[in-house]
Amino acid sequence: MRQTVFEETSDGITIDRVIRDYDYTMPTKHFHDEYEIYYLVEGERFYFIGQRTYHIHKGSLVFINKNVIHKTGLASTPYHDRILIEFCGEPFGSFFSTFGDLSLESFFEEYTGVMDFDAREQSYVENLLMGIQSEIHHKKPGYRLSVMNKLSSLLIFAMRHDSKSVGEKSSVPGSAKHQKVDDVARYIVKNCTSSMSLETVADSFFVNKCYLSRIFKETTGFTINEYINIHRVNKAQKLLTDSNLSITEIASACGYESLTYFEKVFKTYREVSPLKYRNEYKQLNRKRSSKGDDIDPLAKTDTP
Repeated sequence: MRQTVFEETSDGITIDRVIRDYDYTMPTKHFHDEYEIYYLVEGERFYFIGQRTYHIHKGSLVFINKNVIHKTGLASTPYHDRILIEFCGEPFGSFFSTFGDLSLESFFEEYTGVMDFDAREQSYVENLLMGIQSEIHHKKPGYRLSVMNKLSSLLIFAMRHDSKSVGEKSSVPGSAKHQKVDDVARYIVKNCTSSMSLETVADSFFVNKCYLSRIFKETTGFTINEYINIHRVNKAQKLLTDSNLSITEIASACGYESLTYFEKVFKTYREVSPLKYRNEYKQLNRKRSSKGDDIDPLAKTDTP
């Protein structure tokens, strides 16, 4: 049974709380342009994020950077109760950067992963999360500022928490399957621009390709080839914005022999062609420079 305790949306932020008592694994290919915060109120889960599997439990707080692959799965008993926040780069990024102490981009680059807290700390985190939900639900005067303040408090609390707890205490996979998937994911990220396929990856790890295909899809939500392409596109994005290489040169640098195929794959994941992506970035970057605004030029205005 699925029970939605609450679901609130306002001004680029969504928070919901869902309880499930059945064998649930996220069924969809999952990565998006929003930042995500996941808090496990009760239960136990496996959580694949980027290149590794985390074993999370009651009181685990998970930070997920935008456009990072993530997927939860069954760990032991199916019952779990979680709170999830998704929010856009704006207006939150500008609010935080006003004071110069908190950059969303830098925070999620550094803290994507899992933090574990003791009972007192859990109570503090849960109060902040419930406060955000209450403010959005009731929409009393000043609620937007209150939501910003509570979200700021949550991120600052995480920053001040022992940094060793991020991605270490909970990152040991619970099975040989998860360890194998993590090893393969890291290998792909490191070598994604080389000639690579399901067959070559399976051969590199001395495993049956059908078995590898099955466990990788179960854990990450993506096929091996999809995972390769996603990381190639990520590299292409950086080259499009940070270099003067031609589109053909970028395609080759990212492991594509065919320019046409590269453009097709890029458009599949970014919804625009590589050339349009570059031009839009330059245009928005010029606007940011001329206005002095702290706008994330890669942020989308539409929620996927």
